[in-house]
Amino acid sequence: MIKKLSLSQVAMSVKDFFGENAVTIKARKTKFVQRLSSLDGRRFLQTMVFGFIEDPDASLNDLSQVCLDLGVDITPQGLDQRINDKAVVFLKEMFAKAMDKFKNKIPLPLPILQQFSAIYLTDSTMQSLPVNMADEFTGSGGDASEASLKVQLVFDFLLGNLAQVAFRPGREPDQKYRDYVDLLPAGSLSITDLGYFCLDAFKAIMLERKAYFLSRLLTKTGLLTPAGERINLYEMLWSRPRQAFEINVLMGTRPQHQLPCRLICIPAPQEVADQRRRKAKEKARRRGRTPSKEYLALLGWTILVTSVPTHMLSIQQVALLYGVRWQVELVFKLWKSYCGLKRVAGLRRERVLVELYAKMIGIVLTHFLIAPLRMPQGSQANREISPMKVRKTFRRFARDLNRSLSRLTDFQNVLSEMLTHIRRFGFKDKRKKEPNVCHALALASAMCGLEVSLENYPFTIILT
Repeated sequence: MIKKLSLSQVAMSVKDFFGENAVTIKARKTKFVQRLSSLDGRRFLQTMVFGFIEDPDASLNDLSQVCLDLGVDITPQGLDQRINDKAVVFLKEMFAKAMDKFKNKIPLPLPILQQFSAIYLTDSTMQSLPVNMADEFTGSGGDASEASLKVQLVFDFLLGNLAQVAFRPGREPDQKYRDYVDLLPAGSLSITDLGYFCLDAFKAIMLERKAYFLSRLLTKTGLLTPAGERINLYEMLWSRPRQAFEINVLMGTRPQHQLPCRLICIPAPQEVADQRRRKAKEKARRRGRTPSKEYLALLGWTILVTSVPTHMLSIQQVALLYGVRWQVELVFKLWKSYCGLKRVAGLRRERVLVELYAKMIGIVLTHFLIAPLRMPQGSQANREISPMKVRKTFRRFARDLNRSLSRLTDFQNVLSEMLTHIRRFGFKDKRKKEPNVCHALALASAMCGLEVSLENYPFTIILT
């Protein structure tokens, strides 16, 4: 069973983060505060973080009213003047501190996951920026914005923590982002999509980090049998019955690669295959090309490669676990649609970045609240917390939390009331036909070591 969320521990952690001494030191170090002012580092931090939690579209006028809640009478113009390059550095460092401080330590109670020291999902999301930021955050060109931000995320699914967040230029390809590899502890599992497919990265994961990888196969990648003979993937799939299978392969034909791994092939449902082919044809049409017959045929399969051995995960369990990668898309939906990350006000670089870092601190706090509540009724219950509903509740209580933060007892009482609302109204609707992802993993854990028919799992949904 998952341990109960310690209310006093959460309250003290949040209060300490916004605590006067620690924030004052950081504000002076970054030179955001150089003389006595009613809008000191602590009040500025609270204003920006809780102001955007309460209203993701908060204007300077709205934020000035949040200042007044904290006893600071300042005009919108005066607040705008405090949003400068030093404020950017101050909030950037506070964001880094929040990433380090707000870490859940209660893993999901699922044996299939706890075979690994950590399970890291890596993905990215894009955010358009004002054109005057193009030198710092170059856009991808074409019809896209001239300036855009790519947020790289490494999400620790086992614990529900944000393991790493990096701001990169929108033009930078995902494949160039390798920082996630250095983060992997021994015995962990890295799950990535095709954008991050890189043999050098997989080699480093296996040999340097002593960890495991799981990815879709980039089908143009050369494959060899363990004896060193070339594999024609199209011919192999064409000659076999249309059912899931796996073989051992060496991935990559160059001597410095040839990584030993499992190649797992699962036939995709017809509607999924048709959708993939429509997208491939449209993409090729825009580039003036025609996709090959072999490539279109391969889209009828979900082809995975992994270094996880068979005694740890069966074919079915690998497929189910790869489906967990889609949880990152839900994280980004939470960030952009409910936390306001896709909307930033103003044209000034400093105001844009201050808003982004303030919202990211609020996002870290949101995940800190969500993580211990993900399976509050145990691993067998098909009940799962809704991050979106949690954030909505957090938004309702943001003003009271902000006002009471300097008084621990009052703050803890407000926090307690908010958590009561979350436990009462924060669940996703029950699913009658298909289990939620955590319940599906619980079922897979209960069946460890057993051969389970693919029809018994909701792969139609997971592998789309």
